[in-house]
Amino acid sequence: MGVRSRSTAGGAQFGLAVTATVKQLTVPKTGMCAELYVRTAPLVYTTDGTDPTATKGKQANVGDTIMLNSRDECDKWRGIEQTATDSAIDCEYFTDISG
Repeated sequence: MGVRSRSTAGGAQFGLAVTATVKQLTVPKTGMCAELYVRTAPLVYTTDGTDPTATKGKQANVGDTIMLNSRDECDKWRGIEQTATDSAIDCEYFTDISG
């Protein structure tokens, strides 16, 4: 069995505002997975490219970490605030190298 490792892909987005308008991520060319940390308010998200609403999608609360395990999930991630309060998230992108 090979060893799995990852390295930063750069292009992190810190303090990304998730508002009442659906937000997408800006994934760097070498980004193959990501970790998102919810800082300030709940949000709702999808990973299949459909637009979430306040009541359609997966909910993430303050302090939650969202793991995106593939380039496809990163590219198709969509998020929207759940309440009338904007959510701020931190997103770091990684390469995913199996050896």
